[in-house]
Amino acid sequence: RGLARRALAEELRRKGLDRDTAAAALEQIDDNDEWAAALEVARRKARATAGLDTAVRKRRMVATLGRKGFGPGVSYRAVDEALREDESGDEDRSGPPAWK
Repeated sequence: RGLARRALAEELRRKGLDRDTAAAALEQIDDNDEWAAALEVARRKARATAGLDTAVRKRRMVATLGRKGFGPGVSYRAVDEALREDESGDEDRSGPPAWK
């Protein structure tokens, strides 16, 4: 569903899953999985905001990622990557950029 671990943990708690089961499920999600989810959300939003001013697109994309539970660092990197791909017409799915 394109959720960050943090948001997924909250959803599992809301659905009544016990803490141990939720923790086991969340352990299966690594940084690459979270990056891929953030980038896919950013790509979808980039397509939906095509034609708008770049600043407006960035603001909307970062806000969407924030609502999905992604932190600012991952959000901004995913937005920058999705916009770069959108401008170049390239959708490189090789993985996350080097973490800073």
